Amino acid sequence: MTDLVFDVTVCLLLVSASIGLVVTADAGADTGLGGDAAVDADGVASSLATSTATVDYSLAPGVDAADASLLDADGVDPRELERTAHGSLAGLLARATLGAVTVEGARVTRARDDFRKRTAARVASELPTRGVSVAVSWTPFPGSSVRANDTLGPAPPSSATVHSATLDVPSGFPAAREDALAASDDGFDAVARLVANRTVAGLFPPALARLALRGDEPVSTLMTHRYERTGALAGASVAPEVAREETRAANADLAAALNPRFAETMRDRYDTPRAAAEAVSVGRVTVVVRTWSP
Repeated sequence: MTDLVFDVTVCLLLVSASIGLVVTADAGADTGLGGDAAVDADGVASSLATSTATVDYSLAPGVDAADASLLDADGVDPRELERTAHGSLAGLLARATLGAVTVEGARVTRARDDFRKRTAARVASELPTRGVSVAVSWTPFPGSSVRANDTLGPAPPSSATVHSATLDVPSGFPAAREDALAASDDGFDAVARLVANRTVAGLFPPALARLALRGDEPVSTLMTHRYERTGALAGASVAPEVAREETRAANADLAAALNPRFAETMRDRYDTPRAAAEAVSVGRVTVVVRTWSP
């Protein structure tokens, strides 16, 4: 089965042409290891942004976590677990990382575990064998209890001169920063409320989530599990709404549970609501390439 838009976990359209590239250099000492030049961070990042790949993967890990009985002989047809994703390497990395979203440090779903593994292997095959690492991260705003992170490759030696290049990849979540800036006049609570709403809408696009709940196995079970797991981690009871396929109501409950947590973190971290709004990053995944002399 080809996964073009939605495979139960999140709706994303990651287009290489919309990836932004910023090149920077981190301070550090030269390694002195033979004077070999570091791999070009800019070149690696550009390759991630422009090179494309197709990744075949299975939803089996997610099904096993949600309802292992579906993997039995009388459960779903194994072919229903097969998915295919295509896109830029940076886009695939971003999408794979978003499949590992955590709430309060705990994973929400395992549905993209195989995708993460196969994407990492595919990207690693395109990278130099030494002197490079890639870090991928997403969060609605720095310090948020909702986030996703992944890394490929080793950490650079502490003595190395490290060069870095940063890619901003669209997350597929509803844009939030400009509206957060507008809401900042009404205080931290208003900014947090908007960010919570946009975060939940990105994790559970209402129309697509309802379609998934009404779908065949394993799609319906995976979406139900995703909702209820997120609710449990966020402190919201969404099971009744999910059972009735009322996704907007379930989303409202999730956002209401996240709102005070977001507001508290923003107050602790930022001096003003506007500073918090300026840091909002719901709409992007950040890919950082770091290189050093091997």
